[in-house]
Amino acid sequence: MTARVEHSEIDRLPVSTDEGHTSKRYRALPLVNAHMESLPRALQRIGKYVLENPDLVVRQTASELGSVTNSGGASIVRFCQVLGFEGLQDFKLALAGDLAAHRVPSDETTRSGAGLMHELTERIVHATRETEFLLDRGAVERLADAMISARRIDVYGAAASGLIAQHLAFRLLRIGLPAHGIVDTTYAAYVASGLGPTSVAIAVSESGMTEQTIEALKRAKAAGAFTALITHRTNAPIAKYADEVLLTAGVSSPLTESKSVVAFTALIAIEVLATMLTIKLDLLSPTDS
Repeated sequence: MTARVEHSEIDRLPVSTDEGHTSKRYRALPLVNAHMESLPRALQRIGKYVLENPDLVVRQTASELGSVTNSGGASIVRFCQVLGFEGLQDFKLALAGDLAAHRVPSDETTRSGAGLMHELTERIVHATRETEFLLDRGAVERLADAMISARRIDVYGAAASGLIAQHLAFRLLRIGLPAHGIVDTTYAAYVASGLGPTSVAIAVSESGMTEQTIEALKRAKAAGAFTALITHRTNAPIAKYADEVLLTAGVSSPLTESKSVVAFTALIAIEVLATMLTIKLDLLSPTDS
C-alpha cells in the first residue's frame, strides 16, 4: 500500500503555473533533489532510485521502473505529478535534458586534489543552474515589493546561515533599505515579537529546522510582519511561517556527498533579489543602462 500525498503538501511544491510547459520551466534532477526529504516514504524510494540511476530511468518503462523500485504504476505517476510533471514521459524528457547538460566525473577523476577541485567547481556550477530553475521569480518580486515599502527589515540566521543573513543585510543596506542582520537567535525571537505590518522578516536556514530561527520567524509572522525564507529544503518546518520561499539548490560535497556547501546558491538568490530591488527602486545610473 503506497503512502498518500496530502493536498496541502502538494500545493506548496514549486510546480509550473504555465500549463503544458512544466518540463521546460523545471528540470527533473533539481526538483527530485529539492523535494526528497518532504516526499512520502513510498515516493522517496522512487526518487532515490532516480538520483542514483538517472541514465537507466530515461530508458525504462513505467512497469520496469515500478519493478526496480517496488512501486505501483499509480505511485510512479504521483511521483512525477508531485514534482510538477504531467507524467513519466514528461519527467523522462526533462531528465534526459539533465543528463545531456551534466556529465558526472569518474571516481578516478576525483581522487587527486586537482580532480576534487574540478568536481567541486562543476557541482557548484550545476547547482547554480538548478537554482535558476528552482527560484520563483514571482516570489522574489513579491518580497522585493514588500521590502520597498517596509520601515524595518530583519534578517535571521544561525551558524553558517547567520553569515549569509549578515551578507543579505549588508546588500540591502547598500541599496538604502533599513535592514538588520540578527544572528543572536535569542535576541532575534525577542525583537521579532515587536515587529508589525510595516516590517519584513527574512529567515536564512540551510536545513529549515533550526528551532531558534523557526521561533523568530513564527513570532514575526504572528506580529503581522511580511515573512520570507531562503532555504534549499522544500516543506521544511519553518516554511509554514513564510509568506514567500526562495528555494535554492544544495551543493553536495564530492568528499562526503552531504549537501553542506550551500552558501553559493543562497548568495545567488540574494543577488537576484538585490537586482530586482535595484530595478524597482530605479537605482541604475545612466552609465549602467
